[in-house]
Amino acid sequence: MNTQDAAVARYYAVLLARSQRWLAPVLFYAVALAIDTASGDSAADAFAYTAAFLLPVSAWLTRAMLTAEPAEAASITATVAGPVRARLAALTAATGYGLLCAAVGALVSAVAGPLHGGATTLLTGVSTELICVLLGTAAGALAAPPLVPAAGWGVLLAGLLALGLLVARFSPAAMGIRALTLVANGSAPHYPLAALPAALVVVAAAWAASTAAAVRH
Repeated sequence: MNTQDAAVARYYAVLLARSQRWLAPVLFYAVALAIDTASGDSAADAFAYTAAFLLPVSAWLTRAMLTAEPAEAASITATVAGPVRARLAALTAATGYGLLCAAVGALVSAVAGPLHGGATTLLTGVSTELICVLLGTAAGALAAPPLVPAAGWGVLLAGLLALGLLVARFSPAAMGIRALTLVANGSAPHYPLAALPAALVVVAAAWAASTAAAVRH
């Protein structure tokens, strides 16, 4: 990322911060973490739990990011920075918010209970949280304008995509969460090698579709 791209990403990050649209998803995640902390599960269980909540939270943050800018300001940003750079900068800023939530979730999970499986479980947990953040940005990007201009339909689609990415058997998020759940139930720890590359492919496709729609809009 060059200096101009970083500046546009910072602009979007500040824009979302000032809009306070981040408040609802962050509070939702904070409540989920508080409930998890009180449950006293093992670290593997806690990682699975916090990662699962990260996906809809990241989708929520991404859609909030892509709708925070007024139409007139968005036109100016697209003219100055270019529509592709502007959209990718907004998605990058949304990813940053998701990663901040993931860092807090990983810290809470690591100290929540015994870390059965040691470094492998820790790697799987952190990787799964990263995957869920990335897939959340994919869901949010596909459910945001200009692909889905109506707020109601966009929120509904974001929720359905997030749920599908969590429960679909071959979803990268499901792979990681399943591996963590197995460790929590006494199985030997293992790292799902295909999960992160598969997630990157999904995210690249979703970001490309969102960016292409923004360029044509």
